[in-house]
Amino acid sequence: MLVPLVKYNTDADIIFAVLDLLYRIKLSFLNHLLQINQFPLGIHAAWKSASQYNIPNQHLADWLLHTGSLTERLQALTNKFEVKVLGQATIDADQSEQAALVDYHKHRWQIREVILYGDGKPWVFARSVLPEHLCKTTWATLGNQPLGQRIFNDNKFVRSEFVITQLDNNPIAGLAIDPPSPAAINALWGRRSAFKIEDWHLLVAEVFLPDCPSYISDPAFGKISNVIVK
Repeated sequence: MLVPLVKYNTDADIIFAVLDLLYRIKLSFLNHLLQINQFPLGIHAAWKSASQYNIPNQHLADWLLHTGSLTERLQALTNKFEVKVLGQATIDADQSEQAALVDYHKHRWQIREVILYGDGKPWVFARSVLPEHLCKTTWATLGNQPLGQRIFNDNKFVRSEFVITQLDNNPIAGLAIDPPSPAAINALWGRRSAFKIEDWHLLVAEVFLPDCPSYISDPAFGKISNVIVK
């Protein structure tokens, strides 16, 4: 860190300047720790086949089991679609994710977590387990672009069946999301599927957050569906 040279008149000025510099360094370090602690958030849930859940309505079931591009579906419902990358790094996947990837122990992997926003509201929290090789080659310039856009523009990808989950906690609740969601439902729903392209596999999980249109059964009136934990 380069500190500009300033002429101080007294010893007190020098002490004050040093203390101020130390405070700024400490503040920067704490902010850095906060960013580290926010990622990865993870999705702590039990994943099961759709037949093992009583999905409360057809509208929600359609969102959970829709095989098309979630990114394109969300983009069609908003004037402003955004992707905020919470983090991406070479770290271990959780036990459930490792078990879902048949070649997990053969390669190095990266975890990528993002929030998908519609008109400024957090709609979806997505967590992906990606082969590091693809992250450094095919997706080296991914940045804050939606991963789904890359996947669904490549017809070589093959998708597995979905497994789904119910969450009684919001995975992004600890983040300083502005503005906070006013929506209140009994549980959140999520889905996960594996993709295969040539010899590579990857895993994508998506949690529909409280403001997500997946819970709006009547778009004309903005009525939130009655989500019930079983």
